[in-house]
Amino acid sequence: MIFGKKICILTLVAFIASLLTMGNNIFAQDDKLYIGWAVADITPEKPVALVGQLHKRISEAVQDPLNATVLAIETRGENGSKEQAIMVSCDVLFIRGQTQKKIQNNISASLGDFDASKLFLNATHSHTAPGFIDNEFFGLYDISRDSGVMKPSEYEAFFIEQISKAVIRAWEGREPGGFSWGLGNAELGHNRRTVKFNGTSKMYGVGDPDFSHYEGTDDDKIGMLFFWDRNRKLTGILINSVATAQVTDGTNFVSADFYHETRQAIKEKYGRETYVFFQVGSAGDITPANHEYIYRRAENIMLKRKGITARQELAGRLLNAIADVMPWVKDDISYNAIFRHKILKVNLPVKDPPSPPFYLTDDVNPAEIHVIRLGDIAIATNPFELFVDYGLRIKAGSKAVLTFLVQLSCHDSGYLPTEKAVKGGGYSADSYLVGPEGGNKLVEETVRCINELWQE
Repeated sequence: MIFGKKICILTLVAFIASLLTMGNNIFAQDDKLYIGWAVADITPEKPVALVGQLHKRISEAVQDPLNATVLAIETRGENGSKEQAIMVSCDVLFIRGQTQKKIQNNISASLGDFDASKLFLNATHSHTAPGFIDNEFFGLYDISRDSGVMKPSEYEAFFIEQISKAVIRAWEGREPGGFSWGLGNAELGHNRRTVKFNGTSKMYGVGDPDFSHYEGTDDDKIGMLFFWDRNRKLTGILINSVATAQVTDGTNFVSADFYHETRQAIKEKYGRETYVFFQVGSAGDITPANHEYIYRRAENIMLKRKGITARQELAGRLLNAIADVMPWVKDDISYNAIFRHKILKVNLPVKDPPSPPFYLTDDVNPAEIHVIRLGDIAIATNPFELFVDYGLRIKAGSKAVLTFLVQLSCHDSGYLPTEKAVKGGGYSADSYLVGPEGGNKLVEETVRCINELWQE
């Protein structure tokens, strides 16, 4: 009998130990998922100064509308527990912290059942959209003598009003739903920093006689989240890539750039009511595929043969990436999920003395970072134009099956270059407030928070 009791005790101990080591989620709760969508038209109603170039451009027309797409997510547990997030993807160059805070204050008064601190915005980095602050960039886009032009502060007020209404619609319209994820491939951009034989770097330069190599790598993976209603009908797609909205970035018209063509193509294929949400990952040293690089001349010839624009080409590549995974994601939908949302406020070391940042007008610290777990997926934001190597390091250290990085979220803190970029110099590595030391801390804090969500 004593021997038998020992066997039972040892078996129980082994069973408990196996539970603790079977995976970090064994005691995590899968809660019922609720999803809400909305879109705001944030196209300026008057001519504006288009930000993103080092000279003033007053818009002469609207080529296509600017959108802000809202995705509201909530889980409700049987014990009354809840988790929440509202994400807003905006067809603008950047997000200003003051603007996001004003939207949070707006909705806090209207949505008593939502924690407004869990709303955050991200930008697609369109160079054909307005800014938000008068006299931004130290007067680079001064419009004081331009009659009939919408002031940035006027546009900010319009932007806040439109997005606040859409956020309320999305939150109040949330319904039980499900999600699935997919991973695809699409070459949408390439590293834009080139290194000379003498070790110095510059933006572009593959045609220079002393071109040696590209400074950094690329990331052609496309992360996707698909959202479905209770009848397994597709309601929306979240697309995460390193492609900024800069295909036609030097023009004098308002435009969402190639993301407009992407939206149109997705809606045509999957239904006009399908919402499309864009996130740009770590892309501080990445440029769209039609900009100067080794294959540019050949690709331009191919575009002429196809009879399409570069914007249509990139939209087609994204559409193909979605189509490639659709047969599998539509049969792998989860209507209950582990959902966690953490907000970090991180003080990052600032360059001393700072480089002369012509584009920065307010503080970096503390940096606001949102980290989300949705099932096997992690989403982590940052306020920088983050060089791709940092994003790859975060993905490599993450315990998530798939990690989505979201740059230019919550604020605009400028470029965050790598150590090798700073040594090489050149545009995007010579004017910054947070450098490699801060980049390392950003990686460490983000990875730490992601992995903690896999231990709860």
